[in-house]
Amino acid sequence: MIETALSLLPALLLNFAVAISCVLALWLMSIALRDVSIIDMVFAVIMYLILVASALGTEQLGTADKLMLGVVGLWALRVTLHLLRRNWGHGEDPRYSKLRTWVEGEWAFHWLSLRKVFLLQGVVLWFATLPAQVAILLAEPMSPTVLSYMGAAIALAGLAIETVADLQLGAFRADASKRGTVLQSGLWHYSRHPNYFGELCVWWGVFFMACANPLAIVTLIGPLVYSHLIVNITGQATLDKKLAREKPGYAEYMERTNGMIPWPPKAAKD
Repeated sequence: MIETALSLLPALLLNFAVAISCVLALWLMSIALRDVSIIDMVFAVIMYLILVASALGTEQLGTADKLMLGVVGLWALRVTLHLLRRNWGHGEDPRYSKLRTWVEGEWAFHWLSLRKVFLLQGVVLWFATLPAQVAILLAEPMSPTVLSYMGAAIALAGLAIETVADLQLGAFRADASKRGTVLQSGLWHYSRHPNYFGELCVWWGVFFMACANPLAIVTLIGPLVYSHLIVNITGQATLDKKLAREKPGYAEYMERTNGMIPWPPKAAKD
């Protein structure tokens, strides 16, 4: 196993260089556009490019690898189109605008954003895709196994969940009569963050697909890092804190409704 890991190291380092090169290019673009948010719109493209680099670094793709590339490609296309449609032309995300207040001077902020946003995301995206990278780079072409199909089913279910959740959220935000209220219908009745739940299902599904080759089990750190980021750093915890502070009724919604995994809500207290 150690020999196999060492043989994959050059290709994995090359993939890491791809990830870092992409985020550095985006960092330079963010300086010109004065908008750090651009990385949020294309992070899925970077993840897919890492897998494309893996595919180019292997002699022959197995059917299981092609299935994985197809699933991730479908996810990347959906997420990128959704984020471009939602964010393009709306200015910098308030989270990044707030980051500008941490330091004084334009270049002080640029260096801060490089460390705290772009390079950090490059590392996380590399880790998140690690199971798929390793599965594709392993020399033996694989035919799909039960794990392949199970993982694909989980990933596609996650893709469907986050798609429906985003559509429901978009319709809610577009309804002027709902302004200032909390979305508590549809998937949002059962989870405060069904879109994040769907996202995690996609990447845990990809991990199971990768584990069609038993050697890929060692890449468990990939989905664990991504899950930690979404639950505790940039996703659920941060958004809950912000919405509980800014939106009336959200604290009560938090008490009743699961944060991530969809589940029937608790009965309202008298």
